[in-house]
Amino acid sequence: MSTVTALSDPRTAAPSSTPTGHPAPAGGGRGASRERAICAAMLDLLNEVSYESVTMDAVAARAKASKATIYRRWANKAELVVRAIQLEIDENPWILPDTGSLVGDIESFLHTQSQDDRCAFNTAAMRGLTYATSNDPDLAELLRSVMEEAGLRAWALVLDRAYARGELAHPVAATLPMAVTKAMFFCRMGLESDPMDDRYISQLANDVLLPVIRHQAETAGGGLCR
Repeated sequence: MSTVTALSDPRTAAPSSTPTGHPAPAGGGRGASRERAICAAMLDLLNEVSYESVTMDAVAARAKASKATIYRRWANKAELVVRAIQLEIDENPWILPDTGSLVGDIESFLHTQSQDDRCAFNTAAMRGLTYATSNDPDLAELLRSVMEEAGLRAWALVLDRAYARGELAHPVAATLPMAVTKAMFFCRMGLESDPMDDRYISQLANDVLLPVIRHQAETAGGGLCR
């Protein structure tokens, strides 16, 4: 019987703090609502203009908050961007149904990634952030840590299920499958601007990801350095 797992599952729970060390917001209350509004304003602006063009003044105006309130929580724009992305991930966890097969789980996961709100954010704003990180190593490291964490947890769950079913000879690390998926998604939607339709997802799952994963599983020691 198929089961459904969200990334709030204890095995894949999100950290209680951001990469910058700030605590995660409470589930409710005025402070949490204000933080959500500020983070939403930042993401909206990133979809409209480049990272360099976003100012704290603009964020404050969009969120109807004061700059003093923003700077009490975040020391700079990079920290706010990272927190906004982290909050989006935490509050919209991926749902990962157990389809009973590795390829089914992969296709389901890819469909989730291609259809949710984060996908729209990735295609609209990630180009600008990618350019910004090329000149800002600190921002690059912060973004990498927060954006890769959720993906690694999700891939680890999918691969662990496959190993438990006996579909893989050895455990497989999540790092390479996630890197391949990220590259293919970015190329398809960020550079080519083509849709992530059913045919493309099936090709990516069956012709690219399965061979990569099986090679890792069949290689002596493959995937053990998670």
